Amino acid sequence: MANRLLVWGPAAFWAAVLFLLSSLPDVPGASWLPFGDKVGHLSLYAVLGVALAWGRGRSRRAVPHLLLLALGALYGVTDEVHQGYVPGRMPDPWDWVADVTGLVIGYGIAVRMLARAHTSDDGEDIA
Repeated sequence: MANRLLVWGPAAFWAAVLFLLSSLPDVPGASWLPFGDKVGHLSLYAVLGVALAWGRGRSRRAVPHLLLLALGALYGVTDEVHQGYVPGRMPDPWDWVADVTGLVIGYGIAVRMLARAHTSDDGEDIA
């Protein structure tokens, strides 16, 4: 059980952070940039992508990339639905697009970095 917490705990923790942020009626500072809320969604979900890649890299089982990305995208859907019940917030399909874009970017970068770190740990030349 402790190993699972170390492996998937960061992703679960970040999902909880996202839920709490979605519970706020108004997110301050999201509108000072053009598309600021979309940049925020992209950035926050990039962190979720990194956390999911971390879990996959540390897991004893080979979890398919597509499964983790689908779970992250589904979580984004539930996040948007949740916002429909928060005063001052409303679901936006474009927010979900930003969520998935960030998720894929963060996941892809982390998977690549973890693969490079693993390759260099094996003593092989990665350049």
